[in-house]
Amino acid sequence: MPVKQHKTRVVFLCLILMSMAPGLLAAQNEITNLQFDPPRVTGSDEEKTLQSLQKIQGTGQFREDGLYLMTHLGSREELFQKENQSMKENPLMDRTWRFCSLFSVTSEDSVVMGRNWDNQNVGSIIVSLYHPPKGYSSVSFTRSISMDFGHKDLEPLKDTPFGRKLLLAPFYAFDGINEHGLSVGVAGVNPVEITPNPEKELVYAPFLVRKMLDQAKTVDEAAALIEDYIPFDLDKDSLNTHYFVVDASGRSVVLEYTGDRWEKIYGHDSWQVMTTRPVFNTGDEALREKCWRYRCLSENLEDNRGTV
Repeated sequence: MPVKQHKTRVVFLCLILMSMAPGLLAAQNEITNLQFDPPRVTGSDEEKTLQSLQKIQGTGQFREDGLYLMTHLGSREELFQKENQSMKENPLMDRTWRFCSLFSVTSEDSVVMGRNWDNQNVGSIIVSLYHPPKGYSSVSFTRSISMDFGHKDLEPLKDTPFGRKLLLAPFYAFDGINEHGLSVGVAGVNPVEITPNPEKELVYAPFLVRKMLDQAKTVDEAAALIEDYIPFDLDKDSLNTHYFVVDASGRSVVLEYTGDRWEKIYGHDSWQVMTTRPVFNTGDEALREKCWRYRCLSENLEDNRGTV
């Protein structure tokens, strides 16, 4: 049987910060190449990581906010596990910003994954370059408000005891792409109750993003990996997050944990969309009717025949 050879696809992960703040999108037509500079200090991996923090630009109406780059050296697994336990014991019931949209598009020579955060009060954005000793390298995005920093200039913090929490930026990965082109993003949905299972590990929602980036090359590997975990977010008994995963082949899947099991909704066109509405057991027509974000993205992708 002849086998068709597929061209190597280039994968892009696009992060769009949407805010009502005037002037935020002033540079929207400009593209800037960002460079992760190697740490310029000696010392432990933690010290080098903290000193690698660099502010690239401001992002909004709060003068302290910005876009930051960090290069993470050494293993963070023990620190991540401690933070995961802390999230079980200290629920996030008051942190309910959940307005997001994600999509993927596959063309002949590229795969594009895009997402936006509608919320304007996420603070600064930390872009982390992480090389886990036993996993795949990745770049991930973290909102400073998720780490309780709020609207602060982060650079002065790296020389203080508070700055050690910056080491957790890869743990709070709400989006990312790894060296094999696997991209993962999240969006909020209405909360569902979860039931503990002694055979599965309970993990904070972004920690599962980290595990997929560290350990999966493809959509199928990610879909298999999650079966070992139960995610939570607002507290250890509930979840209001679902996941969007795209790989370098262009395959995509929405992952939703509901009814104490994982549901996997694969894309069947050259594009797929996920917003803040559950996809499982909801048809495309109903999603367009209920969610203007979903309708807007779907109609535009249809009209453009899946090109961006």
